[in-house]
Amino acid sequence: MPDVDVCLASNRDLWDEWADVHAKGDWYDLDSVRRGADKLRPYEVQEVGDVNGLTMLHLQCQIGTDSVAWARRGAKVTGVDFSPRAVKIANSLAKELGVDATFVCSDVMKLPEALAGTWDIVYTSRGVLGWLPDLARWAHIVADYLKPGGFVYLTDIHPIAKALDDTSSELRVSRSYWPRSEPIAYRVEGSYADPNAQVNTTVKYLWTHSVGELVTAVAQAGLIIEFFHEFNWLDRPWPFLCKRGDREYVLPEGTGAELPLFLSLRARKP
Repeated sequence: MPDVDVCLASNRDLWDEWADVHAKGDWYDLDSVRRGADKLRPYEVQEVGDVNGLTMLHLQCQIGTDSVAWARRGAKVTGVDFSPRAVKIANSLAKELGVDATFVCSDVMKLPEALAGTWDIVYTSRGVLGWLPDLARWAHIVADYLKPGGFVYLTDIHPIAKALDDTSSELRVSRSYWPRSEPIAYRVEGSYADPNAQVNTTVKYLWTHSVGELVTAVAQAGLIIEFFHEFNWLDRPWPFLCKRGDREYVLPEGTGAELPLFLSLRARKP
C-alpha cells in the first residue's frame, strides 16, 4: 500500500477530474444553481439553524454549490477543498453569482498551514469522512477553527452503510466497519454523480471510520456533542435501495433489515 501522501495525491488527481465532470453534469446542475436552486436538505437547514450574519467554514466543499447555498442564506462563507480545479470552479461560480463566498485550496489535514482565523460554524457534508486519514487530527483542526460558542455540523453517509456493498443489488456486508490506519484501494468507475464518466485516475483510497471513532474524536477535541442523529435513507441510488423521494433511497420492504444509512452531528465549542 502506498504511503498516505501518495494516496492523497492520487485522490486529488481524481477529484480534479471529478470537478470537471460534476460542473457539467446533472447531479450538481450548475444551471439550476445559477437560477437559485440549492441541494441543502430541509433537515440540515433546520439542524444548522439561521446562518444570517454568521461566518461559516465549509470543509471539503468540492465545486462550491452548497457554499453558495449557505451564502444565499446570509452566511459569510469560506470554502476549502484540496482540488485546485474544484476551487477554481467554485470561485468562478461565487463571483458570477455575487455571493459572499471565497475558496481556499488546501488539504483539510494541512489547513492550518494555509488559513488563519476562527468561524462561527464549521460545516461539512455528504461523502467526506472516508477521504480523511485521521479523524482525531481532523476534529482538533475543526475545534481550533471555531469561535467560543461556535459549532461544527457534519452530515454524511453512516459508517454502517459504508460497510455495505454499494455495487450489488443484494443487501450484504462487504467491508470492515472497524477503523483502520491504512486506506483501502478501490477501482474507480466514473463518479458517484455520473457512473459513466470517463476519468484517467484508476484507483481511489478511502479510510474506514466507525461511529465510536467519530464521536470520540469530536469529544476529545474538547467539543460538546449536542446531537447525533441517524436516518434510514441514503442520498444516492445504490443498487440494493429503492427510491422513496427526491435524493432519498431506502431499504426495500421485506428485507427484514432496519439500518441507519445517513447521519448528522452537531457539536459546540465551550
